[in-house]
Amino acid sequence: MLNFPLAGLPKSVLRKPLWHAAALALLLPITGFAQERVNDGQDDEKNPRHPGDAATRPETDDATKRRDFRREWFETPVTPNFLKFLNNAAARERARNGKLLPDPSSSSAPSDGAATTDAVTAAAVTGTTWTNLGPTRASFIKNGNSTLNKTDSGRVVEIVPDPTNAEVLYVAMSGGGVWKTTNALSASQPTWTPLTESLGSLSSGALALDPANPSTLYLGLGDSFDGTGIGFTKSLDGGTTWGPIIYLGASTKITEIKVATNSTTILVATDKGLFRSVDAGENFAPITIATGSTEAPYAWSIAWGGGTNYALSLEAKPSVTTGTTDGQAWFTTNDGATWTRATGMTKTTGIGRLTVASSPLNRNVMYAEAAIPNSSASTDLADFFRSTNGGQTWTAMSATARKVRYTNQNTESANPSSLLNGQGWYNQLVIPSKDDQGTVFFGGALLLTRATSALGNPAYTQMTNWLAQFSLPYVHADFHAGAYDRDGNLYVGSDGGIFMSADNGATWTDKYNIGIAAHLLYSVGSSESAPSAIIGGLQDNGTRVRDGSTSTFNQTLGGDGFGANVHSGNGSLMLGSLYNTRIYKSTNGGSTFVSASSGITESNTASAPFVTQIVPWAGAADGNTVFTHVNLKVYKSTNYAASWTALGTGGFLTTGSLRNIGVAKSNGNVIGAVASGGRVYLTNTGGTSWVQT
Repeated sequence: MLNFPLAGLPKSVLRKPLWHAAALALLLPITGFAQERVNDGQDDEKNPRHPGDAATRPETDDATKRRDFRREWFETPVTPNFLKFLNNAAARERARNGKLLPDPSSSSAPSDGAATTDAVTAAAVTGTTWTNLGPTRASFIKNGNSTLNKTDSGRVVEIVPDPTNAEVLYVAMSGGGVWKTTNALSASQPTWTPLTESLGSLSSGALALDPANPSTLYLGLGDSFDGTGIGFTKSLDGGTTWGPIIYLGASTKITEIKVATNSTTILVATDKGLFRSVDAGENFAPITIATGSTEAPYAWSIAWGGGTNYALSLEAKPSVTTGTTDGQAWFTTNDGATWTRATGMTKTTGIGRLTVASSPLNRNVMYAEAAIPNSSASTDLADFFRSTNGGQTWTAMSATARKVRYTNQNTESANPSSLLNGQGWYNQLVIPSKDDQGTVFFGGALLLTRATSALGNPAYTQMTNWLAQFSLPYVHADFHAGAYDRDGNLYVGSDGGIFMSADNGATWTDKYNIGIAAHLLYSVGSSESAPSAIIGGLQDNGTRVRDGSTSTFNQTLGGDGFGANVHSGNGSLMLGSLYNTRIYKSTNGGSTFVSASSGITESNTASAPFVTQIVPWAGAADGNTVFTHVNLKVYKSTNYAASWTALGTGGFLTTGSLRNIGVAKSNGNVIGAVASGGRVYLTNTGGTSWVQT
């Protein structure tokens, strides 16, 4: 069984090929099997983030806790040099093991444009090969008492339609690389091909194409929130092959790429400011922007204002954890060579992250979505803003005023001030309408909002719902990307993949998620006694169980799925989990789950880690012994999670938190534990006492 936080343990990249370490699809060897939100004053009990019984109540992910856990896990920021080292290591592993990857013959198997090169073929290891098991689709997704016949995929960071051919569509996934379809509209079920299996990192941050030469693609590696990727690369043939990785200063995240109408000027927004190329991406230089801060700004979005005009959003003090991160808007009239700060982008609450976009009907008309900075470690909506002069001046739309209500308010969401649901640092989306420059779509956490008459007195309407409630169509929560294609079809991307509307948001289809294997997996469980029985814990796509021997995986628990396990001797017995050591058990092959945390006193509290681990003892003859842990304690069950008993804490850590545990197959009393600060603890007495090594 695999157990690791998102982005993996750094050393695993060295021990395994990258496609294994990243765990972006379920891969099993053919010759063997691996072991194993309160809204507008609503009662807190109705908040979908309120902890409850995941078997009966809907659960969402918790991006803020995930962010904090990631910071705690790495303890210090991941350095550019370390990420470059990973890129180089991945390239070596890819060359050595490239032939073991699945055949690129269909959308259900990762492909690789470089896999047939002499170097890869000659270096490939013979023996065990791998096949992609998915997930590539779902028959249903269950979240509490809600069940939908829908398919999700992983988190989308960019959607790029070909401006000359609506059949061609690219989508960049947070942890699954770039995918392409050439029959987006003509096929009842579009087929997808992955394009970036050979790059060394599948963590995508931004994607753009040259409107004058649509087969020229520019890709930024490094998702803003998760994953391990770094650098910038270019393709001249629609993603079939990619050029060398270019590193942009000290940046490790790329958030936006804009290609100028001259095809030679490229603007790239990163976590270390703005970079500019005047030779079609061959070379880049950092652009100085006088934000008033001593640290490099976190540049979030770039909007084209027509001609050589652009607007830029950034946070001037991104490392600030209390107070304001100082969100700012800037504009340029010379293709990004120099920048001037815009006026009007202010709120008494302060502004944190913000996103800007321009109307395709009039590039001078722009809209912005801005979050309040660092409000109790989460960020709500500061306001929406509009500009009619290319982002030089902005006017607040007063969406957060208490008198402003949705035209179709409901018990979950009454006004747009709750749109971001405490995650404004994470989920933002702005899409001005193709039909009316006074209409704009704003994306947040649980829903997509449409503002009409946005240049005057806006009216706000909810367009989607994360559970298809209140007679609203389903689109997965947490919006990140969106675009119109040439024919006017509207695509949006969220934590649950890509969704399309052919009627400007009235109805939506999820069919574009089928065939994309890009979920963000925390862990996988399988069993030698029942080879087809597989369970996985996925980021914001719940706990999913394989349907028979197919690549279909159905969601049986919502929210974030973490540790997962299939009983070694009985494929009908499974364990799944959510954050804070909340463990659930199924006795019917994953059809239903019940709470299985009895005895874990810290379960569902801050004394338990965000990422829940389930570690089986491989030496147990009956397969019933499993371990888990909270921050300062290890727990053991000898009846497959019917009950849990805490191990002793003599000599054990009293501060910090556990990171991982392991049990010797030959002796279940020999246990190792890794803790924060690089500490290692061992016991050979089953936890009666521990020794720090």
